[in-house]
Parts: sequence; C-alpha cells; structure tokens
Amino acid sequence: MSDILLYLWSDKRSYVLEELDFYLAQADRRVLVQFDNLEEEAEEFARAEFDRMGQFAGPDADPGDYADAAWDKGINHYQMLSDLQSQLTLSVAAGLYHQWEKQLREWLVHELDRSFSRKQLGPAIWKQKIDDLLALLAGLGWDCSAQPFLSVINECRLVVNVHKHGRGGSFDELKESFPQHLRKAAAGVAANAPGYRDHTDLEIGRDDLGRFQRALKDFWNAVPEHIHWSDAAMVPKWFERALTA
Repeated sequence: MSDILLYLWSDKRSYVLEELDFYLAQADRRVLVQFDNLEEEAEEFARAEFDRMGQFAGPDADPGDYADAAWDKGINHYQMLSDLQSQLTLSVAAGLYHQWEKQLREWLVHELDRSFSRKQLGPAIWKQKIDDLLALLAGLGWDCSAQPFLSVINECRLVVNVHKHGRGGSFDELKESFPQHLRKAAAGVAANAPGYRDHTDLEIGRDDLGRFQRALKDFWNAVPEHIHWSDAAMVPKWFERALTA
C-alpha cells in the first residue's frame, strides 16, 4: 500500500474550483439576472392589462372601473415572479451543493482505488452521508470540523434538504440554527407560536449563494495535498465492512 493514501494534485484542485466558479457564474448570467427588475416588469404588465381591458370596454366605461383590476393583476404577476425567483435560487443552491458533494465522492473513490478495491469500497462511499465522509477524513488524519467553512456548508446542506424534502429533521435544525432563511411570521402572529413557519417559508438570497460557494471552495483549498496512511488511522465501521465484504 502506498504511504500516500489521498492525493489532491494542483491541477485537480484547480479543476474542482473552476467547476464551482463556472456553475454559479453561468446560473447567474443565464437565469438569476433575469429577475433583477421584477417591480418594473410587474408595472409594465399592469399597464398592458389596463390597455387590453380598455380595448374591450364600452364607450361609456370609466377607466377607474378596471384600473384596480389591472393593478391587482400586476401585483399577482409580481408575486408569481418573486416565487419563481425564490425557487430557482434554491435550485441553484441545490445544484451547487450537489456539485461539491459529487466532487468529493468521486475524488475519494478515485484515490482510495489506488490502495483498495473499488468494487468493495466505491459503492460504500456513494452511500454514506457527508458527515460520514468527513468523519472518514478526520480518522485518516485531516479533521476539518473546526474550520469556519464547515458551518456554512452545513447551512447550505440544510437549506437544500428542506428545499427537496420539506418538513423533517433538516427543517427543525434549520429553524433552530439558521432561522434567517425562514420568512418572518405574519403580523399579529407570535414569533414562538407553534408551527408559525414551515418549509414553504424557506428563502435565500443571491448573497447566500455567494457565501455557500465560497465555503465549498474554502473546503477544497484547505484539503492537504497529501493525506498519508497511518497505522494510527481510525476508520469508521462502514469503511472496515466495505474492505472485508
């Protein structure tokens, strides 16, 4: 067995960082930028509705009779666009996180295959939760649990899980640790009222996407170039079982 168990060569590190940069930059340019002027779009929509209604109004019709209706349609149009923006921003966060997660699993499988059988270990790596993979890295000698980026990565993971699965353990943890991602309670509703927020209140902004991406990149920048095998390595049980299966 090679003394070097995991190797993150410079070209590989540059490549995974470039992938994360590319994903967010393209999502910004091709999708998110189109939501920069929602209020103006809604106002134009309301004016167009007003003009359309005027074309079908009788000669004695009062424009005030359909002005409110056109305005209401503009407000509804704005709300639907805003909801779409929120969902697409969450989808970008999910794609960004899954890109990083896939990068990590592929790198681990590729590197560990040089020392162990991929037939046994590869499928096990793809089945484990991220916490289990980070615990493996810690047992092999690189413990990133105290790194500031890990809290942000966990925040991103919770946001993505709530976006995908709705209520559950991730929602409870997000509500407790990162309540800023849940819309505030409606006026007159106590902040501590049971169930005053649910998964439909989830929201993030463009700044959050930037923070998430920086944390994912900080992870890759912090990974040592070499992680060596040691007899003192403390591998988890699932790792041992995969090697002896």
